[in-house]
Amino acid sequence: MFYFVSCFSGDMFRIIFLTGLFIVLMVKPAFTQKKQARDTTYSRSNSSINSAASKVKYSLKKTRNDNEVADYYRELADELLKKGDTTKAEDYFQKALRFYKSSKNEDKSAEMMRQLAKIQESQKKYKDAISNYSAASQASGDKNYRSVNSNDASRLQNNSNPARQMQYIQQNVDLLEQDKNADSREKTQAYVQLAEVNTQLEKPEAAIENYNRALNSSQTNTLDDKAQIVNSLSDVYVSQKKYDKAIDLQKNLIAETEKVNDKQGKIKQLQQLATIYFKYGKLDEGYTALQEAYHISLKNGKLDEARESLQLLIAQYEKNNARDKIIPLYKSFVGGLDTLIKSDSSIVDARVFQVNEERIAQLEKERELKDELIIRKNRYNYVLAGSVLLLLVLLIIIAKAWNSIKKRNRKIALQSLRREMNPHFIFNSLNSVNQFIASNNELEANRFLTSYSNLMRNFMENSNKDFVSLTAELEQVRKYLELEKLRFADKFDFTVTLPADIDTDTVMVPNMLIQPNLENAIWHGLRYKETKGLLKLDFRRQNGRILVTIDDNGIGLKESCEIKTRNQKLHESRGLTNVEERIKLLNEIYKSGIQFEIIEKPGPESGVIVKIEW
Repeated sequence: MFYFVSCFSGDMFRIIFLTGLFIVLMVKPAFTQKKQARDTTYSRSNSSINSAASKVKYSLKKTRNDNEVADYYRELADELLKKGDTTKAEDYFQKALRFYKSSKNEDKSAEMMRQLAKIQESQKKYKDAISNYSAASQASGDKNYRSVNSNDASRLQNNSNPARQMQYIQQNVDLLEQDKNADSREKTQAYVQLAEVNTQLEKPEAAIENYNRALNSSQTNTLDDKAQIVNSLSDVYVSQKKYDKAIDLQKNLIAETEKVNDKQGKIKQLQQLATIYFKYGKLDEGYTALQEAYHISLKNGKLDEARESLQLLIAQYEKNNARDKIIPLYKSFVGGLDTLIKSDSSIVDARVFQVNEERIAQLEKERELKDELIIRKNRYNYVLAGSVLLLLVLLIIIAKAWNSIKKRNRKIALQSLRREMNPHFIFNSLNSVNQFIASNNELEANRFLTSYSNLMRNFMENSNKDFVSLTAELEQVRKYLELEKLRFADKFDFTVTLPADIDTDTVMVPNMLIQPNLENAIWHGLRYKETKGLLKLDFRRQNGRILVTIDDNGIGLKESCEIKTRNQKLHESRGLTNVEERIKLLNEIYKSGIQFEIIEKPGPESGVIVKIEW
């Protein structure tokens, strides 16, 4: 049997091994399905990735807080990045960035853009990485990190010039060392970048120094981060044939994985240690390290790690002509395959994550649909609110225009009423002139015409004003009374009383409200009195308002009505109506609160009292 095995060529062993791997790949899904059907406890995986995915599902379904959703997307992306799945990690970082932007969180948006740039750089997507580094520089609220991102963008733009790259990396190192609040991982990555450029420039001593600086600055970083640095530093030591230092680094790191019971990390470092041993020429130590990695994988249900360790062992056995060890090793692998698959939780975790991803995609579509419905509803509400607002504005404009038209019409009516001159006053005045001329009293006729023309001019000048100063009103009233006194010299005297506390230049009075009432007192009261009468015009302040009193001792309202002709009755009625209409219009337009009252004197004394107050 062993003779037969020893006759196998290396190609035959390779074919057998690849056949076995094919069988593993074929039976793996079947075992997965059987295991899920048999044991439903795996439907809720405890892996960190699936835990993060569950948080994303919950946030998409239950919360409208975009910032919270972005945090869970970021957590899931971080877990995928630790696993080494940079493609999916990039996708979820993109989603986190979208939600951070939606919540207007500029600081975290800048962090996401920088993280995306790093992932894209690791995938050699340099154009996208440069774009995100530049965007992060513009969005960052921290001055130092604006410069760090800008330097990283410039570094990638000079990707073919390592010496130029080193200048930008060194600037970042200086900035981060000066910043007490700088993230230690950022410092670590900057030193690693320096070491990588040192390696490109074939400066191994500088590379070793910068890798050690990276290790010293990574106290708060994860063991995975430290492992990456240690492996890179080990490669430099190996290139310099300093195998012992590389081996010591790996052993120290393996000891750290044992302290935290990181089985997967220990397997990876044992594989790395074995590689160094083989390069060093210590085959037995290398075999021992790989066998330990293989057995730890089998014991802990790490199918992928067991297969990788097995491949490395077989490759080394073939290389060193130890093919007799391959068949037993392969048999042990296949014999324990069923148990290994059953105990490998990563199989179930992968399936659970696939289901979680499908559910996340479904929830994302549902959220997009809800957001679209909300946007449409808001748009409809905005249109409706805008239409209502526009309608209200139009109604207000129409109301204002209507009020403006009404006010303008009232003013026109008011002006029209003011311009209605008393036809009896004009007729009688001209008749008086005629009488003066007929009696050859040219002097009186001239005096009357002069006073009459002055009064008419004042009437015309003030006819377009709603209010005039008390000074102008008194001048007009006195001219009118003097004119009537010329006509009825033996019928009445008049007095005008004005207290000193009334400033006639500042006090405004309704235009042409007093004169018609003086005219009524003269023409319908004092003119018919057998004895000479008295007309008193009195101004005074009362409760902050102006009170005008017109007091005559004529024949009174009752007797006047009895002796009036038909035309006189029509004149008086129209005169009073004119006054009342103008007062009403003034109150409507200016809210002036003008009050008007006519009182016939009681008792033996005849006469009328008119009160106008504003």
